[in-house]
Amino acid sequence: MRSIAVIAVVALLGAGCSASRVASSTGTASQNGLAVSMSFNPSPPTEGVQALTVTVRDAAGAAVKGAVVKVTTSMPSMSMDGPSATGTDNSNGTYTVRLLLQYATTWQFVTTVSTGGKTARAQVNQEVKS
Repeated sequence: MRSIAVIAVVALLGAGCSASRVASSTGTASQNGLAVSMSFNPSPPTEGVQALTVTVRDAAGAAVKGAVVKVTTSMPSMSMDGPSATGTDNSNGTYTVRLLLQYATTWQFVTTVSTGGKTARAQVNQEVKS
């Protein structure tokens, strides 16, 4: 009976590790009445052109259109800045940002959203594969 409990705990811990790897491909933050989330396509990101989708919602959960969305990147292990870009408004509360990532390493993605005098920021560190 005890070994079954140990197996169950190990299985649950393994499932938790798997879930955290998936979650690392997204970043979410809520500030100043804005909820900002990021997702990568492909996920996990790979070297080359990376599409980043930023979703912006207000405090009521409604899509925010017409915001200014900027993404900056850096490679913390190399103390180097990477590319930055401004998002294209998809007119549905999502914004598409395309970045050329030339190295397989851990990148830091910082998204800043400005709209109606409010600013919100979301950050995620993400491993980029070759």
